[in-house]
Amino acid sequence: MRKRKLTILICFIAVITTAFMPVKGYTKAETGFSLTKSSDQALPDKTLTVTLNGDNLNGLYAYEASIKFDPKIVELDKAESKLDGYFITPKAEDGTVTIAFTKIGKKAGEQGNTALASIQFKGKTKGDAGIKLVSVKALDPALKETVYQNKTTFDDLAGYEWARMEIEALATSGIIKGSSSTTFSPGAKITRADFVSLLVRALELDAEVAGNFKDVKQNDYYYKEVGIAKKLGIALGTGDDKFEPKKSISRQDMMVTAERAMKIAGRMLDENDSDLSSFSDSGDVSAYAVNALAQLVKKGIIEGYNGMIMPKDTAIRAEAAVIIYRLLNI
Repeated sequence: MRKRKLTILICFIAVITTAFMPVKGYTKAETGFSLTKSSDQALPDKTLTVTLNGDNLNGLYAYEASIKFDPKIVELDKAESKLDGYFITPKAEDGTVTIAFTKIGKKAGEQGNTALASIQFKGKTKGDAGIKLVSVKALDPALKETVYQNKTTFDDLAGYEWARMEIEALATSGIIKGSSSTTFSPGAKITRADFVSLLVRALELDAEVAGNFKDVKQNDYYYKEVGIAKKLGIALGTGDDKFEPKKSISRQDMMVTAERAMKIAGRMLDENDSDLSSFSDSGDVSAYAVNALAQLVKKGIIEGYNGMIMPKDTAIRAEAAVIIYRLLNI
């Protein structure tokens, strides 16, 4: 996730606070930040208001907050501070709103529980706006910085401990979404369109979409991402200029697509590697997928299950999350 630095703001604070006596900093176990929303559902041309709250504050002097939203459902309208001081005009980019604030002059930091700012979104269509707090960078009057990450958790990850960390990390960063506000459905099958969309967004790939597959319509939520993948040669389709976007993707096709996307993104792989002999079912891998799977195995992106790679099995959401997480962390 791209983050804007508070360099200018912090320098400004440093000038006006040189006479400050140091004060007690933050205690992570006690201090936190949260959002309250006027509604979970957006409606066309209607306002959805979100309030950023500070909980158990212990000398908050300045902050920078990152808030995710679904740009297909809502757009940023305006924001205002609930505190006296300097509030930087918020900007929205790629589904993230960044807001920042600082007190001015000899002022004590905020204590206890208080509302910090309100952010208004305007509905573009009906649906879940996916608004959530990602992180807050907080400074006390001595300019001591603490970063608070708001971890996204789900109630249905029991039995998927092998993927919990990856799922929660990607959800917290806004790369993936749950099937609801409290569930992820880790064992559910993932479609070809959804996996390609995940790859394109995670790797921040872009291209001019001049056309698309015959079975991908312009009003499909995945139209742009699949179009980008087609333009870049990541998605080749299934023949006759079709993509079968709603069909579940196989494990080997998921891996082949990931390998192509990684190369486009400039993440180097060993193209000469084709050794899958460590897997007992390596003979089940289709010829077109052998080289790609071997490269991902060598990079540690694929580990298999009980010595098997299961190439023809249908991929599930938990597996997709693990693949995306690992390729982002090469």
